[in-house]
Amino acid sequence: MSDKKYVTTNDYEGMGYYDIAKVMSDSGDKMNHSTARNIVIRSFSKIVKNISQKYDKKYSDKQIKEIAKSPQFQNSIVEIMKGYKREKEKLN
Repeated sequence: MSDKKYVTTNDYEGMGYYDIAKVMSDSGDKMNHSTARNIVIRSFSKIVKNISQKYDKKYSDKQIKEIAKSPQFQNSIVEIMKGYKREKEKLN
């Protein structure tokens, strides 16, 4: 039995992996939900890796991936991005 756990965080009315895969496939880039998930996790992993290097933290690739999969981490990144968007809108 696999110990894989798929977590989707959707606290911000965003799209789930199935929805992302459908939009991509409909636009001509054939994709399934697993591929969409893998792309999202790889992207979050790059963010974790860059942040950890900036703060001189030495996480293993496995630790980086676990952090990237964390709904708490993903929600934090969304909050940062939304805050940046709000600040940018105030300036315009």
